[in-house]
Amino acid sequence: MYVPTVFRNEDRDLAWSLIETIRFGSLVSSGDVPFVSHVPFCLDRDRGGRTVLIGHMARGNAHWKSLDPGSRVLVTFVGPNSYISPSWYASSPRAPTWNYVGIHLVGTIEIVHDRNALDTMVRRLSREMEAPDSGWSIDGIDPGYVDHLLPGIVGFEITVSDVDMQVRLSQQNDDNDRRQVRQALADGGLRQRQVAEIMDRIVPVDRN
Repeated sequence: MYVPTVFRNEDRDLAWSLIETIRFGSLVSSGDVPFVSHVPFCLDRDRGGRTVLIGHMARGNAHWKSLDPGSRVLVTFVGPNSYISPSWYASSPRAPTWNYVGIHLVGTIEIVHDRNALDTMVRRLSREMEAPDSGWSIDGIDPGYVDHLLPGIVGFEITVSDVDMQVRLSQQNDDNDRRQVRQALADGGLRQRQVAEIMDRIVPVDRN
């Protein structure tokens, strides 16, 4: 991924935290036919010194059949993002742009067929994503129902070797411009407010 120096962020803990929030990513592989599968992920930040992404896809998805054990794949995550209007800046002239967070991970993939491992994957994803007060838990349903679903999926684990993260949040601008962009986002819809929140978290600016 092309990342201008001003937008490059090498804070791995931040990358892992964002992935654990975003969850939904794109698994990309190349070969005779390029494949992309959109799947939710769990993350092991440190498994014996390795960072591992864990996911599954439908067994009917031909993507997994194209993946040789140990082959290199790309996983992308896109965080909060929004159009930025030139009218939001204090200075002019300005060009329209887009604020966003993007994370690319490269690693080696292993396909998982073991029934017990698949059961663990499915239960973990559900436990991590289900709201504590939802009134539903995967541990409270008939185990036979989960067993019935497992033949329909294939699991995978990706050992991460490379991480690129682009954090494009107006940090190339002076404080006055950034302040006005942040305020316009905060006054916008849900999507815009999410970008304002991540600006406050990663590249905060004095609002006074």
